[in-house]
Amino acid sequence: MKQLTTAILLLTATITFGQGVKGIVQTTANDGKFEPLIGAVVLWEGTRSGTVSDESGKFSIGVPPNAKRLIISYVGFESDTIVYSGQSNIAVNLRSSEGNTGDVTVIGETSATHINTRDPMNFQTLNEKELCKAACCNLSESFETNASIDATFADAVTGTRQIRMLGLDGRYTQMLFDNQPAVRGLSSTYGLTYVPGPWVKSIYIAKGVGSVVNGFESITGQINVAIKNPDNAERLHINAYAGNSGRTELNLIWTPDMHARQTRDHQHEEHDHDEHIHEAERDHENEGADHAHEEHEHEHEAHEHEGHDHDHDHSVHIHPVFLAHGAISQLRTDMNGDGFLDNPLFSNVVLRNEWHIEGAHGLGAQIALNYLRLRNVSGKLDYDPLDEVRAQLWGVDIGTDRYEATLKAGYVFPEKPWKSFGSQWNMSWHDQSGHYGFRRYKGTQLSGRANLLFASRIGSDKHKFTTGFSYQYDDYVESITFDDIPVLPLSSLQLNRLEIVPGAFFEYTANPSEKVTFVGGLRSDYHNVYGLLVTPRIHARYSVAELTSFKLVAGRGYRTANLLMDNVGILAGNRNIVLSGNDPNGINGMQMEDAWNSGIIFSHKFQLAHREATLTVDAYHTRFNNQVVLDLETPGVAAFYNLEGRSFSNSAQAEMQWSPIRRLEVRTAYRWLEARTDFISGLKDRPLVNRHRAFINLAYETKAKPNGAQWRFDCTVQWISRKRLPYQGAHAGHMEGMENMDGYTPDYFQLMAQATYVFRKNLELYVGGENLTNFMVHDAIINAENPNSELFDGSMLWGPVFGRMGYVGFRWIIPAAEESEH
Repeated sequence: MKQLTTAILLLTATITFGQGVKGIVQTTANDGKFEPLIGAVVLWEGTRSGTVSDESGKFSIGVPPNAKRLIISYVGFESDTIVYSGQSNIAVNLRSSEGNTGDVTVIGETSATHINTRDPMNFQTLNEKELCKAACCNLSESFETNASIDATFADAVTGTRQIRMLGLDGRYTQMLFDNQPAVRGLSSTYGLTYVPGPWVKSIYIAKGVGSVVNGFESITGQINVAIKNPDNAERLHINAYAGNSGRTELNLIWTPDMHARQTRDHQHEEHDHDEHIHEAERDHENEGADHAHEEHEHEHEAHEHEGHDHDHDHSVHIHPVFLAHGAISQLRTDMNGDGFLDNPLFSNVVLRNEWHIEGAHGLGAQIALNYLRLRNVSGKLDYDPLDEVRAQLWGVDIGTDRYEATLKAGYVFPEKPWKSFGSQWNMSWHDQSGHYGFRRYKGTQLSGRANLLFASRIGSDKHKFTTGFSYQYDDYVESITFDDIPVLPLSSLQLNRLEIVPGAFFEYTANPSEKVTFVGGLRSDYHNVYGLLVTPRIHARYSVAELTSFKLVAGRGYRTANLLMDNVGILAGNRNIVLSGNDPNGINGMQMEDAWNSGIIFSHKFQLAHREATLTVDAYHTRFNNQVVLDLETPGVAAFYNLEGRSFSNSAQAEMQWSPIRRLEVRTAYRWLEARTDFISGLKDRPLVNRHRAFINLAYETKAKPNGAQWRFDCTVQWISRKRLPYQGAHAGHMEGMENMDGYTPDYFQLMAQATYVFRKNLELYVGGENLTNFMVHDAIINAENPNSELFDGSMLWGPVFGRMGYVGFRWIIPAAEESEH
């Protein structure tokens, strides 16, 4: 009964399904070229689940429950152990064991950014190496060195950062934290600051519509942020940061049972490791013409043994990790001389506690609790909400409290790792309030989400599917009121809504050959206000050659507009907010946003000057059927209405990665955008969207000494073309480039660089700078000299308001034992 109760509790609540790992095992020949290793043994450490590489050096292996390390070995070569953290594609370069060969080189992890040519989705992976190229104090700053995503500020007052993908604001990109929808509703813009950079293990960026398994809200892309957890977090990680803007931060990651867990794992692994390797090698020696059949039988037998071992282990193991973040900034700066703070004053605390539960017989669960408290002050240089006199100045004072709990639990069939049940549960409470000038804002959001999944295959691994049900609940209460004696004739707003959306989905993956992969998904949801929502999506890949592929992505996405928090920049001024929605059945008169996205991608990996290079070219088109339009074309007014006409975005990008010499990585990119919308005044470019962007990132590191000591250098240069600014009335003549009805900003360059010195493997010091060209927008706030005017507006920010920014920080890391050994 106890076991049955445990099973029910775990099954009602997700596990990450064993998505499988593909890879290639190779070695470097005397001529410098790579040669595949045929029959290399690939084995999950501590299990009997293994396979061997084929005649091309390739392998494919399922992911058993609680997989941690993948061992790759070959007779006459040094073995290698890969720490598994969710990656789906691995390339390993084994060195001959003859003579003094030094350390093993894992090619799949040398690049800070990896583009997956085998996945039908246009995936790009940013690992910790990429995230350490800049300060990356939080998630909103983690895309500074990425060519596909624009990291911008929402306005010139609050310091709120936002992202854009394919020329559209970040709200059209679905954000996932550990594969669960996040940064939505009232956190749609601010939510990017809720995850500290040092907490992030990796970021998976998919351009175009995402999987139907995660919901219907993805339109221009999907970003999944993998947060460090008990299975991959360091034993201890301390990171401190200080900048000349007055910003100081401290981050802590602690895995308390790391040593005990490793001792237990190694005791089990030492007993079985040699036997497993020899067994896999014997299977390889007996393989005949029907290699695929032999491999399947071997894996099936291996999991039978694994299931037998589990029968003798009825214990439940719990592994925790604690993450903490604190940040403060109280230095008042005004580098562009407009009389307003360049950066907000703040005091932030973010806490997270996660537990992984390893049950018997394939059961497992993950539980996480999050708490966040943010306090931000911005506005006039002398504004102080706690001082009776200075509180009368125009300023912004925001307080946010957020509580969140997530639960994943499921069951993987011990003898059939490709077959599993899973569930995802999430509950959050978001409370935000404060002043925006003369306005008082109050908003709360209670949200809950359940996702039940079943994954299996049809006949073989060439035909897989995932299906299930979801339920989303969102209760919003929002209001804008004013001080007792309003200076301006501004409108009050009450924006309450309740959304209940049950749904079902089915996603089928076909992999008939190495050259072809097809993923087709369909979900149907019923919205309590907008009715039936049907979401079809497809992703397809065709490999013309071994390292050359074409991909196609197409599908539909929906979302409900969050009028204020989606466009929080309009609160950084005195624009009167006017709602002109004409849908009597819609929320606040607005239709549900509805768009189609399609794209084509070309990827090619090749040798340039005997060094590996990757070229990716993609083109996307996004077209809205319905859209809530924010019209800022009339000075002093922010008008919302439903789209009448066209709204679309076209994007084309070419990106190349190359390592011309050892330890030097070069990444260059160019992107063209056309984002246009029909406003009442006609079809125009979307405001503040640059049509062209060029980008280059250089990263070099010196050869590491035996104790790990080395230098690392990184530099990013980007060119940003002009952006359209809406007409600003009589004040336009005082703004650079605004002499005409529709003005355009000048082009500008930005430069950021960082140098890191690694004293030894677990201790490093970094020094860096942002906006080293010292480019500033001096008239970022319209009518800044008269904050009481209805034309006062800080929402038209098109570039940095601060000059050169310097920072320094250190990282002290005590890694897991396996990471320090390899």
